[in-house]
Amino acid sequence: MKTYAVRKKPRTPVQCQFCYFGDGTLTNGIVWDLSDTGWRATGQRPVRVGTETTVYITLQNGTTSYNVLIDAAIVRWANGREAGWEILRMDEANRTRLLDFVEHFKPQERTSEAMGRTHW
Repeated sequence: MKTYAVRKKPRTPVQCQFCYFGDGTLTNGIVWDLSDTGWRATGQRPVRVGTETTVYITLQNGTTSYNVLIDAAIVRWANGREAGWEILRMDEANRTRLLDFVEHFKPQERTSEAMGRTHW
């Protein structure tokens, strides 16, 4: 039976490329959910819980791409090729770039007024 920890912050739905070097191989994948503390992704191959490595994520905003370097991230859960990663360490410039991206694409919270509407 799997056990799950509640994540620290909600994640923003995205579709970004990422890559990391582990087990002697460069592995690529797609990030599906992203926050300033971690992400859920599908990689080309399975990754083990506890894997710690440097990660590059390519953030796409229209026609502009931004590469974010995460100095250290660790796999907290894995299910086949899907895994949840936590950010352990990154510099301020990359953290700011990541925060700006997540804030820009964060889903709008529904207000109680909007939730009470019966028609649009």
